[in-house]
Amino acid sequence: MFSKDVTVDKILRGKISIIQLKKGFRYGFESVFLASFVNGYLKKFKKKTISLADVGSGVGTISLIIAYHNNKINITAIENNDNYLQIANENIVINNFEKKINVIHRDILNIDNHLINRFDIVVTNPPFYDRKQKESENELDNYAKRIINYESWLENSLKLLKDKGIIFLIIPTGLLEKSLKILSKKTGSFKIFPIWPNHKKSSKRLILLAKKGGASPTELMSGMRLLNNRGKITKKARTYSDNGIFNFL
Repeated sequence: MFSKDVTVDKILRGKISIIQLKKGFRYGFESVFLASFVNGYLKKFKKKTISLADVGSGVGTISLIIAYHNNKINITAIENNDNYLQIANENIVINNFEKKINVIHRDILNIDNHLINRFDIVVTNPPFYDRKQKESENELDNYAKRIINYESWLENSLKLLKDKGIIFLIIPTGLLEKSLKILSKKTGSFKIFPIWPNHKKSSKRLILLAKKGGASPTELMSGMRLLNNRGKITKKARTYSDNGIFNFL
């Protein structure tokens, strides 16, 4: 029996159930599109078992979407909030992903040595609010969105990667320059996928891919608009949201 403090929502046209708190951080398009982008990338690795770390995994939305589309995958969901950890474990059970996803209670800002150089892929939707910004009245919402040290978050996430491993993150567009500066110490071969609210406004979010030890030229991808001229979700955005996979390769 679920608590009155949570809701059970359906994503990917009802294929995945997500338990989440009524008050606090709730998944949005960022989690769905980042997972969908990773799934599109993983299509070329069908014959290889992939080890993936979901850093700051919350209730497990990204891990669940990736697990749904990939049979040969071992996902380690890393989270250090007890409330989110409990719900994440429930989400794994109700979606029957116990063999694909393992949730561990760890802090990415103080990561264990045994996790270093272990993963082929790291995925993260990092908290990005500056501490100077107005706080929410909800403590868990602040926890999920307000980061103590963005640079340490990215640097420690990179430590998890094997050589030539890939990191995927979704961030506000305004953090691109800072993110590239941090990531360029250990990575390269950047791919940037901008997401625009509509045809009139500049990009507010983007997906960034970087390869550990990569040296290929930076690629600015075609990106995606969320809303069309009539204010309705675009066909492209709807397809990715419903299916949980980007067909960009």
